[in-house]
Amino acid sequence: MNTLYDALVNLSPVHDAELLEGYQRYASLLATVLTAQQLETYATLIQQGGQIRIFEEMTPAEFATLTPEEQSIATTVNANQDIGMENRRVVALLNQRNQHAIAPDLGTSDAS
Repeated sequence: MNTLYDALVNLSPVHDAELLEGYQRYASLLATVLTAQQLETYATLIQQGGQIRIFEEMTPAEFATLTPEEQSIATTVNANQDIGMENRRVVALLNQRNQHAIAPDLGTSDAS
């Protein structure tokens, strides 16, 4: 697949078909709007942080801690409704599987 997909898969020990398909869809959509370098940067952000965030849910202070390139990625995700929805879907799927530390933006709810 690609580095971003691999970073997502490596976040959690849970690897059921629905979650893997969510990762695939999210990574594939991102590949249509991000450069290869941006995909690598996003994969590194996920790997180093050990989390996937819903960019829309980030506070201005959290957003400010991102590098300019990471901010550009977040802005691109937020600007595309389909990608933003897939971002939320992946986080929701992780939360449904009790992976709250990996996907903190939905807390401990069973949102989907």
